Amino acid sequence: MSDKFFPIETKHFFIKPQKEEMVWGDPWEIRFKNGDQNSVGKIGFEDTIFHGEVAISLDLDAPYEKSGYNEEILFSVSRAVFRFRNVNEVSTSCRHEDDYKVKGLEKAGFVRRETKDGVDYYSIKKQKSGWTGLYIILGMCAGFMVGILISNLWIGTIASVLIGAIMGIIMDKRVDTDKNRPA
Repeated sequence: MSDKFFPIETKHFFIKPQKEEMVWGDPWEIRFKNGDQNSVGKIGFEDTIFHGEVAISLDLDAPYEKSGYNEEILFSVSRAVFRFRNVNEVSTSCRHEDDYKVKGLEKAGFVRRETKDGVDYYSIKKQKSGWTGLYIILGMCAGFMVGILISNLWIGTIASVLIGAIMGIIMDKRVDTDKNRPA
């Protein structure tokens, strides 16, 4: 796991696990990038990935809880976690009254999924590849060419939709199983 993945660098912080060999077991430290590198808090993870979901908890030190750093930290950590294989969703929770944390979660792209007993449960899902649309268009062009070759545009239209969808699925899976991502 190494130098090319950690530390995660944001505008104000360096974020990295206390021990890089224990990515999910130990909390990740959040430190200022400035010269003194003071600790701001920690990000904790559940020890397992369950159905592609990782639960995180952000624990900022008291002076920084209402500072507005929530968004920057949560955004960067969730994007970094998606680089791991088999992670499709990052979830967290916070008290409904914690306006600063709620605002930070929403600005970072998290969506409230449910509220139970005064606790809001949020998550953010991994976005599909931006290339999917291109693959579908290329597949549709190939299908229309088939339709023109056999002089039947209806079959060409059906073939274009099928070829486009299949190309999109195959190419997205190729992007998903990229060997450069950590295990």
